[in-house]
Amino acid sequence: MAAITDKDFSRVQFKVNVAGSWANLVNCPAARFDEVKAACATLASAHGPGLSIKFKALDADGGLLEIFESRNCITGWHPPR
Repeated sequence: MAAITDKDFSRVQFKVNVAGSWANLVNCPAARFDEVKAACATLASAHGPGLSIKFKALDADGGLLEIFESRNCITGWHPPR
C-alpha cells in the first residue's frame, strides 16, 4: 500500500454514508483537507449519538486516504484497514 504522501493531493473528495450507500459530499483543494475533516466530525456530532455515520476521503485518483466512523465506540478519522 502506498504511503499517504504518495497520494495525489491536487483535490480531495469527501463522501458520506448514513444509509448503506456512499454519496458525494464535497470536493476541495488539498489546502482545505483538515478543515473539511473537522467539518465532517461536527456533522457526525450533530447526527446524534448511537446513530451510524461514515465519511471517507479520497485522493484525486480515487484512492482511499482516511475513513471517519462514528459507531460501535469508534469515533474519528483513521487510515484504511
